[in-house]
Amino acid sequence: MVVGVLLHGSKLGAQLVPGRDLLEFPLGVIAESPAMANPSGFGLWNPASVAIPAGSRARLSVGSMSAPVDVAVSAQLGTVAGRWRDGTTIALSLVSASVADLLRTDSDPQSLGDEIPYLTTLLSVIAARPVGPVTLGVAMRVRNGRLDTESRHAVSMDVGVITRGLGPRDVRLAASTFLASPFSHDHERAEALAAADARLVGQDSLRTSRIGVSYVLADGLYREAYTYTGARWGRVEGRLGVAHTEAHGRTNWRARLGIALHHRGYVIGVAREEGVDRLAATYQFTLSSLLK
Repeated sequence: MVVGVLLHGSKLGAQLVPGRDLLEFPLGVIAESPAMANPSGFGLWNPASVAIPAGSRARLSVGSMSAPVDVAVSAQLGTVAGRWRDGTTIALSLVSASVADLLRTDSDPQSLGDEIPYLTTLLSVIAARPVGPVTLGVAMRVRNGRLDTESRHAVSMDVGVITRGLGPRDVRLAASTFLASPFSHDHERAEALAAADARLVGQDSLRTSRIGVSYVLADGLYREAYTYTGARWGRVEGRLGVAHTEAHGRTNWRARLGIALHHRGYVIGVAREEGVDRLAATYQFTLSSLLK
């Protein structure tokens, strides 16, 4: 079970607030770059991605991650966002992640008493606004983590930017921070994210093929490079990519596959990511709706 990895002494010692490692999964991302993940509008990895396009006034987004018994991690997330007349989007986001079946033991495998609670929640207030050829975003976040009887929290502030397409190849660039907390007593392990993608073929966003790269560097936790390609034909969109991750002296390669359906302002997405060290795959589900 992955619990043995999650609670390894060296990793737990690096967490001032318990549960930081539960946010290493690409929550709410349908096989795309986390820094560029804007169709669902969660604003989790990049505050700028919460921006609502002109012509719509609100967006509701929900998502979940499920994993089999040998991984034992589950997560849920949701975002409610509204667009003001000046083009600014204001959003409230909540993420919850936990480990199940974490048993107490002594000198033998026999469990003792109740399960050990290991969970985290992340509440974010986010603002995003188009400025010229880019969209800028900022998020104030409060995270609480609990391991058994220990419960702590930390405050962080993140910023992000996404371009809206440059040149004949409609190049898009994105960069953001995640859980940056220079002013908090309980410092988080922050991440820096960057991404770029470009159009391969097609003349509009409804019939196009794109290729992209992504990089994530998490302070003292892991680094990940991700390369992917995707295509959209009308209402159907698909992506396929390979992620290379380095964490705690080990490296691994994992495939990701995602499919999204677009219909009358709704976007339904499902994604599958291969497991590490022969662990079973994890699955993502997202649903978002734009309100006119």
